[in-house]
Amino acid sequence: MTTLLSSPTPVKIGIPSTTALGTLAASMQAGTWAKLSVANQDAVLGVGSISGTMIHYSNSMPWNPLSKCIEILGQDHGYPQMRHVRFNALSNQFVLVADNAGVGSGHGYDHVALNPYNGDLYARLYSGFTGKVSSMKKAFGASSFTSIPDVVASDQVAMGTCWWPGSFTGGGAQGSFMVFVSGAANGSATDGGMVAYNPLANSWFYSQASKAPFYGGGSNYHSVMEHSGKKNVAVYGGGNVAPDRLWRMDSSGAVQAMPIVPSGKAVGIQRGLLTDDPVTGNFLLLSAGQLWSSTRRAAAVGRNSPHRRAASASRALRPSKR
Repeated sequence: MTTLLSSPTPVKIGIPSTTALGTLAASMQAGTWAKLSVANQDAVLGVGSISGTMIHYSNSMPWNPLSKCIEILGQDHGYPQMRHVRFNALSNQFVLVADNAGVGSGHGYDHVALNPYNGDLYARLYSGFTGKVSSMKKAFGASSFTSIPDVVASDQVAMGTCWWPGSFTGGGAQGSFMVFVSGAANGSATDGGMVAYNPLANSWFYSQASKAPFYGGGSNYHSVMEHSGKKNVAVYGGGNVAPDRLWRMDSSGAVQAMPIVPSGKAVGIQRGLLTDDPVTGNFLLLSAGQLWSSTRRAAAVGRNSPHRRAASASRALRPSKR
């Protein structure tokens, strides 16, 4: 008998057409936007006295294919702890799981990833410049988070994370929890670390430098990372130091520089949202009220190679209205 662990099958993400979200999606024409109305959105998410919302510190909200929910960890600036909320697609409502999620407090941003094989939720913690990356896991159906081993790394308060569900060098059958260590940068060829955790072995099996050469030193906050299941690659970068720069890493760990982000646009927390298109495998950027897609081959990594790419290397899909 074939088991999930010995031969994992990619999870197909879908919304039943009988849900409000599924019905709305089915009614949309290509190239259009539509708003989903959720009655209790403001009551559950609108918490905090600074920005007025808990998603101020929440850039990544993974979909759980087992529960048909979107997992949200976040907090307003100055709020005492992270809140855990789910959007339940079946009931079309936001559900407060815990006002205190049990994963500490701080600038989280792109700090959440989900194992699509078993529904476990992972949260990278704000480590406080301790020279390590600390994370926790909430098993599917569990009521609380538990710690996983730390990994030595040049931490930063806002680093990119994602789940790599496909094959990756040295990874396990359920994929890997990945963290882009953007704090490991000083403007040299060894900038940008990458660490990976195997949930089946409960250990960090991969730790490499030079994943974002010449990323830049200083306040390396607000970087992001996303994975494309169709192409089995991750794209990451952006943030305060390099808001127009991204890199792509394949399943062997090889890295290429992506095209420069179009002029007037940026990528990173509070600058531009990055995600993948599950149909084409391309990566999408929503910034400055426009949606863009990278469509051309990436350049080889080098000190100046990213800057030789013209803005035309990305194609505008459709400007959004704000």
